[in-house]
Amino acid sequence: MLSKSLYCLIVLLTLTSCFNKETAYLNHIVSPLLQEDKRLYPLSLLQVNNRIDVVLVVDNSGSMRPIQDSVINNAKLFFEQFAKEAYVDWKVGIVSTDKTEEPFLGFKTKFDSSLVDQDDATSFDKVVRQFQGAMSNLGINGAGYEYTFYNLKRMLDRFSGGNTDSFQRGDSHLVVIMISDEEEQSRTFGDAYEAINFLNTMKGYVSSSKKLRFYGAIKHKQLKDCNNYDRDPWIGSEFEKIISASEGFVVSACVPKFGNELARIGKDIASLVGLPSLLLRRRPVVSTLEVFYKDVLLTPGPEEDGGAWFYEEVSNTINFYNLDFVTDLKNGQFRIEFEVDDGVNRDF
Repeated sequence: MLSKSLYCLIVLLTLTSCFNKETAYLNHIVSPLLQEDKRLYPLSLLQVNNRIDVVLVVDNSGSMRPIQDSVINNAKLFFEQFAKEAYVDWKVGIVSTDKTEEPFLGFKTKFDSSLVDQDDATSFDKVVRQFQGAMSNLGINGAGYEYTFYNLKRMLDRFSGGNTDSFQRGDSHLVVIMISDEEEQSRTFGDAYEAINFLNTMKGYVSSSKKLRFYGAIKHKQLKDCNNYDRDPWIGSEFEKIISASEGFVVSACVPKFGNELARIGKDIASLVGLPSLLLRRRPVVSTLEVFYKDVLLTPGPEEDGGAWFYEEVSNTINFYNLDFVTDLKNGQFRIEFEVDDGVNRDF
């Protein structure tokens, strides 16, 4: 039998243990959030899938003057969709459909986002004028055959190799904008230039984590406001097949407000890049999240309601719709404050 003193000791220890467990449980349930996260996040930590290379392959036959003029006159609307965004690392090149010509922009000469100085508003206008000048030089004196696919591959192959002379960067999306009033004629060089075969070949030029997309600004009898030309149907044409298979879209080169059509393409290009985001170091109680830039509280929520950012739970990131409010991308920083989600349910 246990002695009376030993029995009392066991009872006392048991009661103390139960009391401590109950107290710990109650504290676990009713205690307020004890941890807060208040950190500075340099803008250099922004995660952006932000590199994109754009090639315009432009028909330079004698009938193309009105369409080329539309591109030139509306170039600013096109570039405003992506080239002004400080976080988009873009490169643009222009080639013709003539198999013997040199490139007109971006391959031999630098034409990329480094030319836009966020502190100099005139730099964007200079970029637009340089593009317009290259389009004007391309002109309408090319050969009567339009080799869009062939010439695209010829230029990418010629200006490749991973050095400073390369046009396309291995870690970038690749976009091709085909502008023509004729059918694609590269099948002259064999079945490798059939649309789907050619698309599969071009996929080899792009990293598996990046996107390859074809767009068209085309004059065809079945597209809006175009005259009735004696052409094959649009559906099933080489242009239509490669655009559809790459998830791009075509715009009619015949519409009066051609700038709006170019802007649609520019806006879609920007969507490939994705939104700049910051990975949080801890998980927040979402309702307590506050994001500051230069001590100014940024509004959360949908962009159409004036929001500047939103939180994505799956990736634990703060995502920004744009960085128009940022004045210093290199040295700037965000301050992000929130109560830490420790997994305890306190809704009692």
